[in-house]
Amino acid sequence: MSSLGALDQATAVAERAAELAGEDWDVLAGPDAVAGVEAITAARSFLDAALLRGIARVEATDAVRGLGWATVKDFLTHLTGGHKGSGGGLVRAVEQLRDLPEVQAALETGRVTLPQARAIASKVHTLPRVPQFRTAVAGAMLDLVDTHGHDASGLQTAFSDVVRDLDPDSAIVDAEKEKAKAERAAHHARHLSFAEDGHGGVRLKGYGTVEDAERIKATLHPLAAPVTTEPGACGGVSRRPGEAMFDESGVATSAPCLTPECGHDGRDPRQAGARLWDALVDACDRLAATDELPRDHGSKPRVVVLIDQDSLKQQVIDAGLARNGHTPTGARFSASAVRRMACDAEIIPSVLGAEGQVLDVGRAQRLVTATIWMALVVRDRHCAFPGCTRMPLACDAHHVVHWADGGATSLDNLVMLCRHHHVLVHQTPWAVHIDPDARQPVWTPPPRHALDSLRGRATYRPARPRAA
Repeated sequence: MSSLGALDQATAVAERAAELAGEDWDVLAGPDAVAGVEAITAARSFLDAALLRGIARVEATDAVRGLGWATVKDFLTHLTGGHKGSGGGLVRAVEQLRDLPEVQAALETGRVTLPQARAIASKVHTLPRVPQFRTAVAGAMLDLVDTHGHDASGLQTAFSDVVRDLDPDSAIVDAEKEKAKAERAAHHARHLSFAEDGHGGVRLKGYGTVEDAERIKATLHPLAAPVTTEPGACGGVSRRPGEAMFDESGVATSAPCLTPECGHDGRDPRQAGARLWDALVDACDRLAATDELPRDHGSKPRVVVLIDQDSLKQQVIDAGLARNGHTPTGARFSASAVRRMACDAEIIPSVLGAEGQVLDVGRAQRLVTATIWMALVVRDRHCAFPGCTRMPLACDAHHVVHWADGGATSLDNLVMLCRHHHVLVHQTPWAVHIDPDARQPVWTPPPRHALDSLRGRATYRPARPRAA
């Protein structure tokens, strides 16, 4: 079937389903209603199989990123209107069934329903990674559907019996469990410490899992490779004897010895352990030179005290900066004026209204100040894009109306976005505005390319986490 044919058929099925939903079912006799429900259930199973095929293709093409979605699971959760995480369940089903072609075929031929297929796949994927064993267990569970009509709950209950029948001595399962237990123990015992020896040196001591060690070695070994030079070519400047130098393109150059009349023969004079140490320091230097390390918008860790505007106003009055709720000129003070006077009085608040919403933290420049950033953290808590919970350290402050277009650097024109979603918002049809009453971001997703006439959504307001 061509891609155009699949799309045409999917659209036609949706239109026919919409017609079916509007039929007058009250005129059907009881037996006919039963037959109708059975037919719809069978059709739904085939549609579920087609849905998974479509999801697999969406993942392969990464098409949803062009619409502003960070992941396919977020897109599916929004599209289906399901509970948080429901989209991830569909993505996992695609991945798990990919490794179980017999179960996938059973779903596509109507032998099992999607709940049954997911019950089998999710249970089988808890088994050791022994392909023949997994295939045998999946086949036995499909037989239970054929012979006993097990539903999803029945399959989950029968799983343990099936495993025991196929692995009566637990030789396969226990071997994997012991290995996993040892790995967990190593993970919980992980540590790294630095101890000065009192003679200008430091000893490192650590412990971790084999998996972590492989990741560390994969990074350090390329940096720890011996660096050779022409004999006698020990020129250059380095912080440590034998340290590799790199040109602007990242290519290793000469390794200076800094030893007078060393008679260098071109070989790297460092031992393997010295090269690994230098590689560790080099890796840290490279990381520090990137934008990956946490920098909380120039703001050091601090305690943010939340205070309502009336209480703050009283503190300003008590400090002698205003009288009777008015400025010295007689004007009533705004949240902005209160904030400025409080700052002069060394009261550093995030100004909150009666219902706890942030009112104002000032507007002095295009770039977000540390104070404004703190207020954004108080309001948004994490990346405000639908479904994303990246922490503030990984986020930027995005102007809803760009500064160049007259937008203000104020909370009513800012939203906290992680780097990925900050770029996507600038490049995709996603739209956001700050609700004037709730003072919270409200999102409008891009239009869907199909079925818009059948069902649509207007806006998406991310759920706010409870305060700790």
